[in-house]
Amino acid sequence: MVIAVLLFCFHAVAFGQGHVIRGKVRSASGPNQPRVTVSLESGNGALLNQTVTNNEGDFLFGNLSDNSYVITVSAPDYNSVSERVEFVRSVNANDPGETRTVEIILTAKMSTSRRGGVRFVQAVPKAAEDAFTQATKMLGDGRVDEARAALEISLKIFPDYFDARFLFASELFKQGKLDDAINQLNEAQRINPKDARVWYLFGTLLLQQRKYAVAARVFAEAANLNPTEPQYSFMQGVALIDQSANEQSEAKRSGEVRAFFLSEAEKALIRAYELSGKKLALVHLQLARVYEKRGDRKRAAEELEQYLRSPDAKNPAEIRVAIKKLRESER
Repeated sequence: MVIAVLLFCFHAVAFGQGHVIRGKVRSASGPNQPRVTVSLESGNGALLNQTVTNNEGDFLFGNLSDNSYVITVSAPDYNSVSERVEFVRSVNANDPGETRTVEIILTAKMSTSRRGGVRFVQAVPKAAEDAFTQATKMLGDGRVDEARAALEISLKIFPDYFDARFLFASELFKQGKLDDAINQLNEAQRINPKDARVWYLFGTLLLQQRKYAVAARVFAEAANLNPTEPQYSFMQGVALIDQSANEQSEAKRSGEVRAFFLSEAEKALIRAYELSGKKLALVHLQLARVYEKRGDRKRAAEELEQYLRSPDAKNPAEIRVAIKKLRESER
């Protein structure tokens, strides 16, 4: 497919001359935060680019030419965080630029937008809470095995400890222990089925297992629980596109089924774009996939061109090649 390169555009960057901003996003309790939205703004607040963190909470912006930027991180159920990044030297033919590394710490909102507006609160035994606190500190120090042991102690004391179950599931997911992560998520969901973050992590895990249809439904439930978060609808759209491709590989499945998944994917992606205030540029990449799979190469090329209007768009050379091929195939 012409747009196969787009599957690699989330985090790959072709470097030339220019400043570089590398970063990591963690929660205040220690865990890295995957797939959260990171915005790059100019010194005066104009949006320049967006990306999402990878599974380790890392993000990167390259080929920057100005000396002043603001990084803003937004994640479900966390307060938005902004941090200014300044460069000293100017980029020129004799100076390829500087690299800055930032670490963004997210703090949980005191109240949530979950259904009913009620925050989930538990009376946790002190011994279990102390073990959980130790685990979060150990994770912050990179002592993963010790943190896991502390979480096991916490859950042995209080098996219905939601925060401990969710944190344990997140760590197991990052370690690639998907079956164990599912077990913890099942317990977390039993304890608090209204927390959209659990459904979101479930969906991300299911995507890794290529269970696209189930992942799409799970992301839809996350969006239902927290309808103001664009990332949930965005990932629902991605899962639906992958499901349409999966259906296409099965000869017995009708074109109507594939068309349905693509239509639902388009709706979810447009909804995510609107919820983001039309700032989530990655939507254009996924809409291009939708239109190419429909055979509408003109609209696919237009979406890629729209994405390239975002300054510092990732893999611009490869995307221009994809646009050229799409335009040529229109003739």
